[in-house]
Amino acid sequence: MEVWWLPAAPPIGTGLGGYASRTVRMDHGTTLLLSTDGLVERRGTDIDVSVQALETLRLSADGSLDDMLDTFLARLANGAYEDDVAVLAARRRAGNE
Repeated sequence: MEVWWLPAAPPIGTGLGGYASRTVRMDHGTTLLLSTDGLVERRGTDIDVSVQALETLRLSADGSLDDMLDTFLARLANGAYEDDVAVLAARRRAGNE
């Protein structure tokens, strides 16, 4: 898993501020996971520790995205979160050029 850092920005939909963009190449079968900061921010835990746990997490590329997300959320912080968490998963399929 590779984690990309992007600058903080106002919540999407507020019409405030600008957003950084990033272009990456996704090979067939690659899964992109986008999440809010609630996934890695916890009181009493250095954010670098949480991000490192995210980076070392290994998930199966096979199976449904729903199953992947369930496993992903359950393994991080044992499914206990102090803030709202939103995660979006997208997978490039063969033939999508």
